[in-house]
Amino acid sequence: MSNRLFQSVIHQMKDAIDRVIGVIDENNVIIACSELVKIGEVMQGVREEMVYSAEIASVGGYTYRPVASGAKAEYVVFVEGEDKMADRISKLLSISLGNIKNLYDEKYDKGSFIKT
Repeated sequence: MSNRLFQSVIHQMKDAIDRVIGVIDENNVIIACSELVKIGEVMQGVREEMVYSAEIASVGGYTYRPVASGAKAEYVVFVEGEDKMADRISKLLSISLGNIKNLYDEKYDKGSFIKT
């Protein structure tokens, strides 16, 4: 579902962004990444760190930000680096992937499908 959608977007963006970028699910597992060998790896401690800073966290050389798609952050984007550029890239990825996920969810929502 979202994994393929996220991987498609990450793959398209990897040439424009010269850093490792990706998405982590609710179990801290990398589900999409610009470095394909990292998919399936577990990123320990990310969710715990996100509890203390709801918007952004920098841990172990990566910047993390929740994907903005509702009240609960199911997914977290990550960008290699802990600088201002990593912060900006993570913000753009979070907004982009959040909007894409919302559109995807609306498209395949049975309730809204029946209404139309």
